[in-house]
Amino acid sequence: MGPFHELHVPKNLLQLLVTQTLVGANESLPTRNESVAKSIIRNVASAEATFKATDGNNGYGTIDQLVSAGLLSREMLEKYGYRIEVSASADKFQITAVPIDYGTTGKLSFFIDESQILRGGDHGGGAATADDQPI
Repeated sequence: MGPFHELHVPKNLLQLLVTQTLVGANESLPTRNESVAKSIIRNVASAEATFKATDGNNGYGTIDQLVSAGLLSREMLEKYGYRIEVSASADKFQITAVPIDYGTTGKLSFFIDESQILRGGDHGGGAATADDQPI
C-alpha cells in the first residue's frame, strides 16, 4: 500500500467535526446549530489571536483576512444557520453569531471578544453583547 503520509487538517476544522459528532443526531436542528455556532465562534476568536500574533502585525483581522491567512474556512462560517460577524481593530475584536432564521435555525445569539469569554442569550434574533451572561 505504500507509505502512510501524515494528513494535515486545520485545527479549527477538526474541532468543528468533533463538535458535530458529539452533538448527536437526537437533538433538534436549533440545538445542534447552537452547539456548532458556539464552537465556530470560539474558533474564530482563536483564529483572531493567531492572526494577531502572526500575519496581523499585532492587530486583529476581518473575516476575509482570517480566511486569506488560512485560519478559517468560509464554508464553516456559512453552513450552520448562523450569521457570523466580526468587528476588528488593532487592539480589539468582537464576534457575534446570530440565528439566520430565529426559532428555526436557533434561538440563542452569541458574543465573544478579546477576553475569550463566550457570552450569549435569547435576543429574539438580535445580537448578543458583552453585557450577556457567560456561557
